[in-house]
Amino acid sequence: MNLQAVLTLAGLEVRQRIRSTRWQITAGILFLLVSMFILGSLYLVVGIAGATYRDWSRNLLDITLGIVLFLGVAAAPTLSATSINGDRRDATLALVQATPISSWDIAIGKLIGSWLASLALIGVALPYLLWGIATSRTSLVFGVLAVIVTALIMLGYCAIGLGFSSLTNRPAASAMLTQATVLFLLIGLPIGFGFTYPLVAQDHRVAVTHYDYTSSSVPSSCTLVMKDKEFSHTEYTWWMLAPNPLLIVSDTVAGGISDFDDGSNTGGAGLFSYLLSAARTGPEVADEKCRDRQVYSSDPLDDDEDWSAQNVGRSWYIGLAMTLAIGGFGLWVAARRLRVPAGKLARGVRVA
Repeated sequence: MNLQAVLTLAGLEVRQRIRSTRWQITAGILFLLVSMFILGSLYLVVGIAGATYRDWSRNLLDITLGIVLFLGVAAAPTLSATSINGDRRDATLALVQATPISSWDIAIGKLIGSWLASLALIGVALPYLLWGIATSRTSLVFGVLAVIVTALIMLGYCAIGLGFSSLTNRPAASAMLTQATVLFLLIGLPIGFGFTYPLVAQDHRVAVTHYDYTSSSVPSSCTLVMKDKEFSHTEYTWWMLAPNPLLIVSDTVAGGISDFDDGSNTGGAGLFSYLLSAARTGPEVADEKCRDRQVYSSDPLDDDEDWSAQNVGRSWYIGLAMTLAIGGFGLWVAARRLRVPAGKLARGVRVA
C-alpha cells in the first residue's frame, strides 16, 4: 500500500465534500439539532417529570451516543455510497485509475475520506460527549471506548457503502442498497431472532416449587414437584443480535459500570446490555429451591447473582468484529471492482 497516495486520495475526497456542501452551515445545523434533543430531554426530565439533575446527567452519555449513532447510521453509509459511481458519472475516476496507484490505494483512500467526513458528527457532539462521560455511571475508560466503538461502526458502514458504490452504476441505487443493509443489521436481524425464538425451545425435567396456602393467603409449606418445563435456548441464536449497532454501543458503556444490577437502574445502555446478555447466556436449567422463610417470592431461585447478567459488557467486541468484517468484505469488493484493465463493463458505464 502506498501510504502517500492513500492520504492524498483521502484528502481529495474530504476537500471534494467540503466544496460540494456548505459544511459550516451543515455543522451548525447539526450542533443545533443535537443541542435541541439533549437540552429538550433535560427540560422534560427535570422540568416536567420532576426528576433530579443527577438522574438526567447519569444518562446523558446514553442519550448523546444514541443521537450520534442514529445520525451516523443515516449519514455515514450515504457518504461513501456515491463515492465510486459518482466519480464514474463525472468522468474523474478514470483519471485516477490511469496513475500508478493500485486499486487498493484508491479504495482505502476513498474509505478514509468518507470516514473522516462522517466523524464530523462526533466532532459536533463532542462537548456533550465529554459532559456525558464525566457524569456517567460508566468508567472513564469505557466512556471513551464507547465513542471509539461508535466511530469504528461508522467506518464499517462506510466500507459497506463503498462496496455497493462499486457494484452499481447509479448513486441512488447504491445509496438505497447501503441503507437497506444497515437497516437489516439494525432491525432485520433482531426480527429474525424473534422468529427463531420458538425454534430453540426445549423441554427439561426440573423441580418446580409448589406452595400450599392457608386461608390468610400466606404460604404455609413448600414442596418440590418434578415437571417438564420449557426453556428457550437463545444461546444458540444470540449472535443474530451481536452486529446491532445500538446493542454494541450499549454493551460497551455497560461494561464499565461496576455496580451493575439487573439493568433496571443503569439507564438505557444498561437495559439493552442486560437483554443482550440474557440472550447470550440462555436459560438457567436448574431445579427451583424452597426458601428458608416460607414467604412468596417472584424469584424461586435462591441465587445471589443474576444469571442473565453474567455476560454484560462481554459481547460488544464480537458485534464490532462482525460489523468490521462485513465492511472489510465491502472494501474488498470495491478494490476488486477498481482494478484496471476493467475488462467487461456494464452498459452505460462512463470510463472517461
